[in-house]
Amino acid sequence: MHPLMIGVAQLLEMLFSLFREKGEELYLVGGYVRDRLLGWETRDYDFATSARPEVTKGILESGGFRVIPIGMEFGTVAAVINSESGPAEVQITTYRCRESYRRGSRHPDVLFGMNLEEDLVRRDFTVNAMAMDEKGSIIDPLGGRKDLKGKVIRTPMSPDETFSEDPLRMLRAFRFACRLGFSIEEKTLEAIGKQHRRIMDISRERWKMEMDPLLATEDGEKVSRVLRMMRDTGILQDMIPQFNEMFKQDGMPQGKAHYCDVWEHTLDVVRQTEGGSTCLRWAALLHDIGKPPCRTVDEDENPHYYGHQKTGFDYANETAERFRFSRKERKCVSFLVKNHMRPVLYSSEWSDRAVRKLAIESGEYLDLLLDLASADIAAHSESYASGGAARMTELRERLHRLMPDTRRRVLPGDLGEVLMQKAAADTGSFPEIGIILSNLEELVHQGILPEMAPPQVYLDYLAEHPELKQK
Repeated sequence: MHPLMIGVAQLLEMLFSLFREKGEELYLVGGYVRDRLLGWETRDYDFATSARPEVTKGILESGGFRVIPIGMEFGTVAAVINSESGPAEVQITTYRCRESYRRGSRHPDVLFGMNLEEDLVRRDFTVNAMAMDEKGSIIDPLGGRKDLKGKVIRTPMSPDETFSEDPLRMLRAFRFACRLGFSIEEKTLEAIGKQHRRIMDISRERWKMEMDPLLATEDGEKVSRVLRMMRDTGILQDMIPQFNEMFKQDGMPQGKAHYCDVWEHTLDVVRQTEGGSTCLRWAALLHDIGKPPCRTVDEDENPHYYGHQKTGFDYANETAERFRFSRKERKCVSFLVKNHMRPVLYSSEWSDRAVRKLAIESGEYLDLLLDLASADIAAHSESYASGGAARMTELRERLHRLMPDTRRRVLPGDLGEVLMQKAAADTGSFPEIGIILSNLEELVHQGILPEMAPPQVYLDYLAEHPELKQK
């Protein structure tokens, strides 16, 4: 049977057979073995082999696999298969006895090893340093099963040596602690505290590869617990230096609506947000990062944070740049940080127009913005949270009634350009086109003007109602 048509069990059997026939060793390693022992489903098909990369490529091609040679110089050969259970990637890596990263590099300097134990001992953590042979027997020379049972993240070698080899493993320790719900062994955590500045030697893209899944972990309690550990070791401040300003205000009250300082409130908001959305969790982490420099105290000693959304927006953009966010990711996170207070400040006195304006201006981010606001409100004092939750329920109901489809366009796409051209031709000036369009949209929603009519319909109405050019 062709390898692209087989089930996972047959695929594994075929791979083991191909390498055995060529006199090469092959073992399943890392995440596959760990997740199987935990009883979790896994599609993490990583192998370690005695074969050099070019030999591995030849063996795979002889079995009919489509080889992806990217990474061969680092010892890894990949193949993508479309098995009965869906697409999956197989990665087969030559035994390694040393791996290190130059400052700012995304790629390792690798020295190939001669046997499986050499390879396992240089892996990041004991729970990832186990192997499985073709009969299903577990090879565990470093106590990985014991640490799985004890729910502990521990390095196979001394942690100082492990993190010196690849400082990104410090971040990986936190990611695995978050995903698995494990603790980090004391000496391992101490080593991170000593070496945390070495994270600056690592490329920013690799930071993001670890932080995204950490923040997106479903259980917010796990995420906030790990963020607290990251702060304690100093690594969080290394990556996001604006947090240093926040930590200087530990213990400072935020006002009657809050029960804690800004950092503890931030952790609570992270805890309250639902997992799965990387953008939402990043926004929860950064939503109040602009508060510390905006803190003022009035004559009654009540603290205020006027303008913290704008400062937070600037800081969020700096963080997005530092972590090499995509343009789409940056836009999402910065929008949520800048606008997170709008739903929080909602009251029944808002007009229908104000509610529709929130929906229109939020667009595709509306649901995330409401979720962030709900989490923010829940992380306040009990009395404020109770009243705020009721307001959010009312806001959601009004939005559902007034804007059942927030993404539906109601004005023709070229209307703005037509308005600009006409204004320039008539007066030589350019009015606030955004204000005009917003006013026209409101009239459409009220049923006074038709949806998606030819531009001239709206131009004629504007000629009769010049007041629509005003706020």
